[in-house]
Amino acid sequence: MATEGKTDHMTDNKKQVQEAKEKVYETAQAAKDRTIESKDQTASYFSEKTGATKDKASEVAQSAQAEKDKSSEVAQAKKDKTAGGLGNTAEQVKSVAASTMEAVKQKLGMGTKDNNN
Repeated sequence: MATEGKTDHMTDNKKQVQEAKEKVYETAQAAKDRTIESKDQTASYFSEKTGATKDKASEVAQSAQAEKDKSSEVAQAKKDKTAGGLGNTAEQVKSVAASTMEAVKQKLGMGTKDNNN
């Protein structure tokens, strides 16, 4: 009977050890599963945020290009207006100078042959 009690006790210990091993395995597996799920969620989050950041950067770049184009158009328009204004002013000065020279020539009697006839 003493041997039988020891055998039962050893069998109980083996069962407890096996149950403990199974419990450790299950706990480790659950931890592994949670880690994988967490990793996947983190990767998804960063992928989403990276995409949003790229989209925003693209919008900013397009907006900056549009502003640059608009500024270039405004600058060109002002340049054209200034050049046109200077051209008109130069023509006006030239015309006034020619008229003044003709008036002085006529006053001094130095007009052209066509004017003296």
